[in-house]
Amino acid sequence: MHVVRPAHTSGIAVVTLADAKEFLRVDSSDEDTTITALLEAAVAWVEDYCNRSFTAGASAVFYLERWRPAALAYGPVTAITHVRYNDTAGSQQALDASKYYTTKATDGSMLIYFHDTPDLETYNAHPVLVTAAVGVEESANVKHAVKMLVAHWYENRRAVVTGTITATIPIAVESLLSVERIIDNRQ
Repeated sequence: MHVVRPAHTSGIAVVTLADAKEFLRVDSSDEDTTITALLEAAVAWVEDYCNRSFTAGASAVFYLERWRPAALAYGPVTAITHVRYNDTAGSQQALDASKYYTTKATDGSMLIYFHDTPDLETYNAHPVLVTAAVGVEESANVKHAVKMLVAHWYENRRAVVTGTITATIPIAVESLLSVERIIDNRQ
C-alpha cells in the first residue's frame, strides 16, 4: 500500500509562532520567518514519525494493489470519503459503499474490507484508491516535541558540526512521541 499524505499546511496549527518564540526566548520579530519555517518542518517531521495528521479535517489517499483487507495506518482515519478503482478497461469508477466496511484497530488505524468487488485493471500497480478524512488534535507531548525540534534546529543551523562531542538526550523527542505513533505490522 502506498499513502499520499496531506500536504503540511502550517506548523502554526500545532504550535503558534508566539509559543515557539517564548520557548526559544526570542523577543524580536527578526527571526519570525526562520522560526515559522522551522515550525513547519518540525510538524512535518512529527507527523511523518507518528504516521498521523495533526490537522483536523485533512485527507489522505491510500493506494492499494488489489481488493484485499488493508490497514489504513495513517491518520487516524475518521471516515472513508470514497473508494475509486480502475476497471479492466482502465477507466476510473467509484465503488459503492455497500461493497466495503471498516473497523477500528487498537493501534489507531482503520481496517477496510471488501466484498463482491469487480475485476481490476491488470497492468496497474495501484488500481484501488481510498480517500479518507484524517486528523487528530495534538497532545501536550506532540506540542512539546515540536518545540524541542524547533529549538534544536534553531540552535544547530548547520548539517554538520565539527570539533564538539554530541549526545542525544535520552528522554527527548522520540520518547515524547512514542505513544502517538501508528506502526502497522500487518503490511
